[in-house]
Amino acid sequence: MNNENKQHDRQGTTAQNSKTIQTLSATKRFRRQHQQAARCKGSTVEQTPFSAAGFIANGFLNHRFLPLYGVAEQLPEIKDMEKGVFNSLSILEKYYPLQPLDVSDKPYPYNILLAYWDAERQICKGRNDTELLIVSDKSETVKFATKESAFGWSTLYYIPVLPLYRLMESDRDKYSADLLLSVFAYLYQVAHIPFYRDEDSFLNCHYAMLEDWLENDMGDLDEQDISFNRSALRSASHYGDIMHRRIYNKYNLENFKDRIDRLKPTNDLGRECLKVAQLALLLWETYPDGYLFKHIDNGCEEEQGEDEDEDDYYDRRDNTLYVHEYVHFIAETEGSLYDSLFEMLNSEFNEKQFTQEPVLITLYDQSLNEKNDTLDFEHGLFALINELCNILNDLP
Repeated sequence: MNNENKQHDRQGTTAQNSKTIQTLSATKRFRRQHQQAARCKGSTVEQTPFSAAGFIANGFLNHRFLPLYGVAEQLPEIKDMEKGVFNSLSILEKYYPLQPLDVSDKPYPYNILLAYWDAERQICKGRNDTELLIVSDKSETVKFATKESAFGWSTLYYIPVLPLYRLMESDRDKYSADLLLSVFAYLYQVAHIPFYRDEDSFLNCHYAMLEDWLENDMGDLDEQDISFNRSALRSASHYGDIMHRRIYNKYNLENFKDRIDRLKPTNDLGRECLKVAQLALLLWETYPDGYLFKHIDNGCEEEQGEDEDEDDYYDRRDNTLYVHEYVHFIAETEGSLYDSLFEMLNSEFNEKQFTQEPVLITLYDQSLNEKNDTLDFEHGLFALINELCNILNDLP
């Protein structure tokens, strides 16, 4: 798995519950070898002189500044707006440890703004993955809503397959290899992680692009580079198909718990494999219906908003990095073939402005009997993938 971070600027969200989303483009060059990165020459800058600070009154430091607002041309009806917001706020208080601010002496709409500002300050403090929104439903009832995301995207969650194939063929640690195979089966069959040999998968298309460029647009590659990359592509296809059949086999899922109970690790590899297998089994047992796309509309992009221009909608859709593109089974995460693939993906990812993430939106109204839906499965899934890839990347 590639642990290099590719940071993406987060786009601001509106008061409507919007989703972040994305896709990709390409370069057509096979890399021969790693090269030293270019560096910028440093420069010497004269230090800015300091001067003594003047006297500051303590009263200024202790004063709390409340938010300002500008009055819109048209405001919602005060009765409906206040009733919806403050009823929703009373429900919100049941799920978060709020100490609501008394705004009864403030005029409308400043009382609404101040109540929202205070609730947001308490709920979102220290929670980069949570936003507080004021939304309206189809009946135009105004209410509070929270928008939680599973993580801030910064990593390719790519699970290398061929290291496990080599471990299984070596017979070096059969029990550990079988455990990892069951973990793979869970991630593929239950969690729905896409596999690069599936014809409709994102990476299958990119491997095909690499093969086409290798045959028809070889550029300045010499014969040795061409031969090496052809061999790597054949291995990725052939052994990937073998592993695909094994991972798809129900037997490896049905015997998951039995394999965990049988393994008595005698080395570090066995202990690490047992730990990651126990994490996977616990995740499966705790969230039997959990899968990668549960909180992202099965991977489908958000529909066009009523006030959104059609060109803006398609531009957003085409400039989105989708979850099935950065969470994937892959052949290898090292070697010249992967370097070429990574260069292609990196070029595409850097052009994207939005990122699709698992998102949970909760509306705080009378229909909310119990807040029992969470993103705990997604947090556990990405932690599991990280642990699994740490093991696979250390295999020979």
